[in-house]
Amino acid sequence: MTSLFRSAAIAAFIFTISLTSSFAQKPKPKPPVSKTPNYEIAAIAVNAFSGSTNELSDAIPPDGEPKSFFNDLDTSLFVWVLIQGESGTFEAGRMANVVVTEGKKVILRRSVQIGIPNEKGFYTVPVFVYGPLCSEVKITANIIGQKNISAKSVSVPFACGE
Repeated sequence: MTSLFRSAAIAAFIFTISLTSSFAQKPKPKPPVSKTPNYEIAAIAVNAFSGSTNELSDAIPPDGEPKSFFNDLDTSLFVWVLIQGESGTFEAGRMANVVVTEGKKVILRRSVQIGIPNEKGFYTVPVFVYGPLCSEVKITANIIGQKNISAKSVSVPFACGE
């Protein structure tokens, strides 16, 4: 009888182990490694748009200090985020994030799937920041969804008062 009990216990133990192993989680497959080279933020260009004159001008001239805007209530900003990558490549999930702050307040967030860079290797993400603006405006752009995160920031001085 002890032998029968012992055999039943061993059979139950083996059955439990086999049942447990059949329901055990399978190891997760590794995500595919991207063969597309990393992109980078090449530049952030900022143009001031005057609502009264309908003109665009460089807010950050290439060879000088950023323009400052004091009590300039009809000025908005047109921002060009230039992304550089290998021409003709694409990676799903690779995103450009643009955050614009005025002082300490976030006034705009934009997240864009990066398209295919042109024959020169550039893709442009446009952003329009509506005025009036009365504190320093900081524009930060970064790329996520790739091995190395690329980031860049620029600031444009605005102020209002007497």
